[in-house]
Amino acid sequence: MSIFNNLKIKSLLFSMLATAGLLLPSSAKAEGEYAWPANYDGVMLQSFYWDMYDDYSTPLWIMLQDNAGELADYFDLIWVPNSGKCSSNPSMGYNPVYWFTNHNSSFGTEEELREMIATFKNFGTGVIEDVVVNHRDGVSTWTDFPTETYKGVTYEWGPWAICSNDEVAGQADQEKPTGAPDTGDNFDGCRDLDHTNAKVQEGIKAYLDFLKNDLGYIGWRYDMVKGYAPQYTKMYNESAKAQFSVGEYWDNYDKVTNWIEQTGRQSAAFDFEFKWAVTNAFKNNNYTQLVWMNQATNQYQPAGLVHMPDYRRYAVTFIDNHDSAREESAFPADNNKIVAANAFMLCCPGTPCIFSQHWIDHKDELKELIAIRKAVGITNQSTVEVMTQTASQYMQKVTGKNGELIIGLGRGLQNPSGYTTADMYGSGIYRIWTKVKVNSLDTERPEISFSKEPGYYIGGTDVTINVNNADNATVVYTTDGSTPSMTNGTQAAAGSSVHISQKTTLKAAAIVGGAIASGIKTAVYRTEYLPVTVYFQKPTQSDWTATYFYAWSDDYDAAELLGEWPGKNMSASTVEQDGYTWYTYTTPQECDVVNMVFNIGDNTVQTVDVENIEGTRYFKLGDKAGTKYEVIDITDQFGGVEETIANNGISVYPNPASDIVRVNSNQVSSISIYNLNGAIVAQAEGTNAISVSDLQNGFYLYRVVLEDGSVAQGKIVKK
Repeated sequence: MSIFNNLKIKSLLFSMLATAGLLLPSSAKAEGEYAWPANYDGVMLQSFYWDMYDDYSTPLWIMLQDNAGELADYFDLIWVPNSGKCSSNPSMGYNPVYWFTNHNSSFGTEEELREMIATFKNFGTGVIEDVVVNHRDGVSTWTDFPTETYKGVTYEWGPWAICSNDEVAGQADQEKPTGAPDTGDNFDGCRDLDHTNAKVQEGIKAYLDFLKNDLGYIGWRYDMVKGYAPQYTKMYNESAKAQFSVGEYWDNYDKVTNWIEQTGRQSAAFDFEFKWAVTNAFKNNNYTQLVWMNQATNQYQPAGLVHMPDYRRYAVTFIDNHDSAREESAFPADNNKIVAANAFMLCCPGTPCIFSQHWIDHKDELKELIAIRKAVGITNQSTVEVMTQTASQYMQKVTGKNGELIIGLGRGLQNPSGYTTADMYGSGIYRIWTKVKVNSLDTERPEISFSKEPGYYIGGTDVTINVNNADNATVVYTTDGSTPSMTNGTQAAAGSSVHISQKTTLKAAAIVGGAIASGIKTAVYRTEYLPVTVYFQKPTQSDWTATYFYAWSDDYDAAELLGEWPGKNMSASTVEQDGYTWYTYTTPQECDVVNMVFNIGDNTVQTVDVENIEGTRYFKLGDKAGTKYEVIDITDQFGGVEETIANNGISVYPNPASDIVRVNSNQVSSISIYNLNGAIVAQAEGTNAISVSDLQNGFYLYRVVLEDGSVAQGKIVKK
């Protein structure tokens, strides 16, 4: 079958599910409407584990996007960490500060996040965010929540949004909380939010709306739902019309099912009892621990929420997650047992959630197991018949939409009646038998490739956009950094070339059958080496006794730039301008992006990391955030400083300008004016004057090339 037909079938299936109400809820709020679909046959991946950012230099969002085609073949839902900026760096996302205005996290930038979500959406796979609304952190103190605006509404919170019995109440140097008492368990480390407050409720409703309708998440995993009363989860899901919602209620069966009921069955829950039963069974080598007796039917069923037909739909089963993998309840570190346990989970009702480390370590085995589940058509409400349950052996029959299978665990398993070895899958301590034909789910998806690698191409270059693994494909591309789509970008034939004449972020995707059919390929091309120049205004704070620069980049080790920590004493690298003293540093020419920390020469007083500095930038100290100072970018305020300091006496004038901009030199080869997206909007050669009268008011960049080849650049204001 061609890639076109595969994609068309998956799109048709996605549309049918939506029409049936399984993906896109209607306006009616039926039981479980905003919880988890009935008879759902999807499989979820938890895409992260604790401190994952320490193990990979590539951000998680980019890794997921790069592997989106393969993952989408097997997973219908991808669970990702909280993407909002947190109060520490790095962070797993559980100390959130920003909800609307800053989604640059330890897992990538907001732009990378949006592209990743869009890529999975193109493949028919939804992304679920780890939503943290039980608690929140301040910007620089325990209680100074940021003021943010969404859809024209400004959300400004104070101590009234914090539960009165939060631990901040006992801190002498912090504002006192004035909210109502907590409606759930306390969470130390961040401020517990008062969910009884109407303003807090409206803020959370808006936040979930932003996640779903702006960023593009299909649903969420609620963190720490024991921290507030369950009726608020019902309220939030009904407001946002959640397509998928699952709560982390880390407790026993009775308490978890009670929580589901009190949400009005408007959320699923992780099946911790299932996880604990499976872990104990394999730890103790006793398969009788896999099952519970259903008292209503007097029949054994898999342990946990899934043992009761009423709750199977709302059970998200798992073997381990980012938290449990670090606890005493972690599943045994035995490869045979890990695969067998996942096989059992994938042959049970509920919605299985595979842990990222298990996927990374056992991808081939898990691919086959998922393919078996999909072929048989097992859903979150499938029926189970336990056939054998002894300490050494276990067997159960599961009926799916397309047939049935039998899974066995233990040594010395025999073919069940009616099955032969030809019907068997698996090895080690598990076997699966089914008569249903099982095919690999891998799809040969189209891939974009560029004829030239990202990097420097002095004087410009042409880049050809090719499509692999697809006939009759076209492409859509952008050169301004935006995400290409069917409604954004330039559509062209595969094999078309793009001329690069300035710094350009080229992004492209393949179109097959009138829809985006590939991941998004991104490359940054530069046509000249532009070093970074940094100016840091001399601080006036009493505890700032000296100024050191510490710097690092992808091109240079930190020691090659300004030495090992704390870096270089900049006392001799100062200039005076407009009544200010500036400490200044320019990188080597080929180092065009740099990261810096300003400090006093030791660890006692320093700033936060200032990352991804490009061009010429001006900074000063901001307020202290905990133990570190914030850094304020004041580049826009000091165009005059830039012209005289950065360019060795070459400047442009007047600035601001309304008509003509002139250069204070008669040796000018060319003048170029750029908008802030990097596009040339005015250009002149062989003259020291250029007209800006046709430009709209605002900020622009200029670049002057002199006859001797030297370059002067900076920012101008058109008024």
